[in-house]
Amino acid sequence: MTNLERFYRSVHGRDLQPWERQLAVRIAAALNTTTDDDFVVHLLLVYMSTNAITNMYNELVAARNSLAEDSRDLVRTIKSDLRRNRLLTYVMLGIAVVSLLGSVWILATVLNLSHDVTVGEARLAAALQGFERRSLGGSQRGPALDR
Repeated sequence: MTNLERFYRSVHGRDLQPWERQLAVRIAAALNTTTDDDFVVHLLLVYMSTNAITNMYNELVAARNSLAEDSRDLVRTIKSDLRRNRLLTYVMLGIAVVSLLGSVWILATVLNLSHDVTVGEARLAAALQGFERRSLGGSQRGPALDR
């Protein structure tokens, strides 16, 4: 087991994958040394951590973009709900106003009918009184005229 493999197993808890071993060989070839060199190990670890950081950054950016898109969708949904609820509120207020006006009209009609009935009763009472006077007056005058 090489220094690289031992160090990689202690750091990551697993063996080198083929592409990681190939990367270490390329780094060693570029530095004109072996894969067992500590500098190669450190460069590989720096590359792996940079790669992990880049992957995490990309995942965070993707999550942020997804969250922003979901937020925009949520804002659109809320705005449409508010618009619909505002319209529903206006409709309900309109219905309440129409109901209030209808109630006022019904009350005015009932009061008017009550007044008309009262006036009608007064006229009827006056007519009956007049009729009674005429009946009483006519029966008293009737025999007097016959004489």
